[in-house]
Amino acid sequence: MIRFVGLIFLIVLVQDCDSMDSVNFATDYYSSSVLGLLKLLEIERQFMEEFVGHADVLQEKLDNLQMYIDSLDRTKHESHKERERFVSNPLNAYGLIRRLQQDWPKWQNYTKKPLGTAQLQGMEELLLKAPDNHDMTESLKSMDRIERTYDLPASQIARGLLQHQQYDTQLSVRDCLALAQHKNVSGDYIRASMWYREALRHESEPNAEIINAVLGNPLEGVEHQFASAIIIRELGLSGKSLSRTRMQGVASHFLTNSKPQVVDAFIRHYLAESDEGIAKELGTLQTPPTSREFGCRGLYAKRTNLVCRYNSTTTPFLRLAPLKMEEISHDPYIVMYHQVLSDREIGEMKQLAQPMTNGLSGSIEANNSEPLEVVARIAWLLEASPFRERLNLRIGDMTGFDVSEFKALQVANFGVGSYFKAHFDYLTNRIVDTSISQLGDRTGSLIIYAGEVQQGGATIFPDIQVMVPPQKGNSLFWYNTFDDSTPDPRSLHAVCPVIAGSRWTVTKWLHQWPQMFLKPCSPRPRAVERKS
Repeated sequence: MIRFVGLIFLIVLVQDCDSMDSVNFATDYYSSSVLGLLKLLEIERQFMEEFVGHADVLQEKLDNLQMYIDSLDRTKHESHKERERFVSNPLNAYGLIRRLQQDWPKWQNYTKKPLGTAQLQGMEELLLKAPDNHDMTESLKSMDRIERTYDLPASQIARGLLQHQQYDTQLSVRDCLALAQHKNVSGDYIRASMWYREALRHESEPNAEIINAVLGNPLEGVEHQFASAIIIRELGLSGKSLSRTRMQGVASHFLTNSKPQVVDAFIRHYLAESDEGIAKELGTLQTPPTSREFGCRGLYAKRTNLVCRYNSTTTPFLRLAPLKMEEISHDPYIVMYHQVLSDREIGEMKQLAQPMTNGLSGSIEANNSEPLEVVARIAWLLEASPFRERLNLRIGDMTGFDVSEFKALQVANFGVGSYFKAHFDYLTNRIVDTSISQLGDRTGSLIIYAGEVQQGGATIFPDIQVMVPPQKGNSLFWYNTFDDSTPDPRSLHAVCPVIAGSRWTVTKWLHQWPQMFLKPCSPRPRAVERKS
């Protein structure tokens, strides 16, 4: 009997893992969560320590060389007569011969002596942990996701202005160029031109000559790339059906064969043009927002006839300790419970969730353009603990459901720009062999927000136009099925890209069969049946 129950548990766990759709747990990508970015910050801190240590050793070497040169205390001999007088002195002549024969060879050997090798080895080992191409690509995609979803101009992002929130960080010229190149390769030429323009307009960085001597001149050839992106955009608006390769060829021919002054005038015109002027000439960046983007921007209409109250009736325990409940939607039923998780419990949760694995799902191949389903780092709390037992009891009080058959909790941490595409939580359409669904479909979903998210990261229901910002300590609950257990397509939901903050969540799915005698089994409403 125990073995059978264990098998059921594993089957259901696999089904709930499948909610992340083709999750890949193999590779430790930094870009998938704030936790990963914290690791990168520590790696950079250690690298900077090694770098400074190496520079200190080299500085000491330079100081020693300067000290010896200063010890010679020799005046500069401007003329041949002065030099002749100097070497005519027997003491000077002797000292000159001895230094060149004995001292200078040793100083030369000293300059060749490898110093700071320990620091160099440390930096080399740290760079083995540096982000790979996938992380770089995902970071660029995250920035693009934020830019598109929230309709943010490149000029504002570059200066640290995100949705009317001014940050004290600004993008460097190389940051702008990386974004421009990414959009250029993906075929988004108008946004590419905007980022090229930001790079070309960027103020010269302090000590730019020294930095460019090491890193290379970032603006070399960028003016032509900027002009090429504009030309290709104009060709795309011409109404002619030209392939991408053909348009690139036309742009290259113009830039190569036109007089330099003509090309220069073309570039200067668009550099000096305002954003509004470019929008008129090249077409606006703005496209009609999707329902998802509309919700992420906070543009859904506010619902009325909703109240906040203390819930003291779901379970007998709530008569002693009622929960603050906010109605989000009457039909379908969505509610928010306030202050269900304390800061102490959040710290306890994070300790239990270590280590976390990547929950990247969907396509992660460079040559596949299919978007990821979800970008986050996840952990399952499978082992019994006071925290897990306490939270399951609290979930039972909030929902009135029996959670004893499946006590596992899923913890997730989303990175900057991370998201979860629109999806359903119910499993009906995913299960081929219904015999494996031992606990039934996911009749309800509950998310507890456990992180500070300053901007973005909202949970949205695009079909019913409901947006719920993530508020630390609060819990969102909704039904995925009708009372007759058939799927409710109105439960389609998504997670908006995180702009700023660390989105931690605890997710619990409430399954059908344990609630057989707890949840009403009313006929499906005819009005809803007609709509779907």
